[in-house]
Amino acid sequence: MVDAVEVAYKRTKKCLFEPFDFWKWVKLAIILMFIGGGGSSYGGNSFNSASNSYMDSNHGIGYDSGYNSDYNPLDSISNAIDSVFSLAVMALIALVLILIIFFMYVSSVMEFVLVESLVSNSVKFWEYSRRFLGKGLQLFIIKLAALFLSLLVLALLVLPFVVIFGMPSGDFFWLSIIGGMLLVMLLVIIFAIIASILGSFISMSIPVSLYLNVGVLSAIMEVLRKFKLDWQQIIVYWVGRAVLGIIVGIAGFVIIMLALLVTLLPLLIVDGILYLLLSLVMPGSEWIVLAPVALVELILFIIAMALASMPFKAFLKYHMLSFVEKWYPEAGIPFAKGIDFKAEAATGSLI
Repeated sequence: MVDAVEVAYKRTKKCLFEPFDFWKWVKLAIILMFIGGGGSSYGGNSFNSASNSYMDSNHGIGYDSGYNSDYNPLDSISNAIDSVFSLAVMALIALVLILIIFFMYVSSVMEFVLVESLVSNSVKFWEYSRRFLGKGLQLFIIKLAALFLSLLVLALLVLPFVVIFGMPSGDFFWLSIIGGMLLVMLLVIIFAIIASILGSFISMSIPVSLYLNVGVLSAIMEVLRKFKLDWQQIIVYWVGRAVLGIIVGIAGFVIIMLALLVTLLPLLIVDGILYLLLSLVMPGSEWIVLAPVALVELILFIIAMALASMPFKAFLKYHMLSFVEKWYPEAGIPFAKGIDFKAEAATGSLI
């Protein structure tokens, strides 16, 4: 019996190591990185206007209302600075929101790029990206709707704390707080489970959408329809997936720590030597050179971590695809020659 774990392992090995292609690793790591994850013057001007009007009405006939003895040009400068600062904060917030939305869309497109890359055993980053802009947009809209629902659920989770802290203190105040915290923890656990289940359905719908050539929402409905007919295997898959995720997570953590040691330790030694040399040549100005060097090292470090973790993420994606291949054969996932182990797995129960 060849289960989904063994098939996924064979496909990962064939894709990444037979033969080894460094640039293929880099492109897959980049794809996975993309996937993984008002202005105010505080009412000051209104108050000043009202005060000046009151002062004008109490002066004699010869009083020149255009003159304000309390006028301070520094106040205008301060108000202008406050306005500019408020606009800058608003612009920064708007920019952050735009970037978040943009990267959510890019992440949605990359979901399809990753599946097609692994199934075809050929990573064509730009070609696949252009091809799946439409499907990525559909997935992006579904993600936005899910995010909105998540925020509503989060608000409901916070509500018990608002009620509890609004209660007057008494003999049962701390019992109420403890009970509320336990309730919130229970709700968070339930929410996490539901979110994982929904995420699993969405993940399985991506190859269905790709290879049945249907919309993402239609693919999700197809997966749900299949779930109603054969829910037992999905339950077993979820349990096995949770155990597999823990095992892969531990193995990945060990490999990443080793990669961290291999990359970080030499960089620290080089930085120490460079610092000593610069302190002799240009004392007090060492950081002018060390700052850009540290930035380059940080980028290299992030790339190294992404390359070290990529095989584990690819394996988990292959595991999902191998399960869908057996559980939903109508999807017709066209694995490329060399990684198509369908004939070997046909007699097995893929979990």
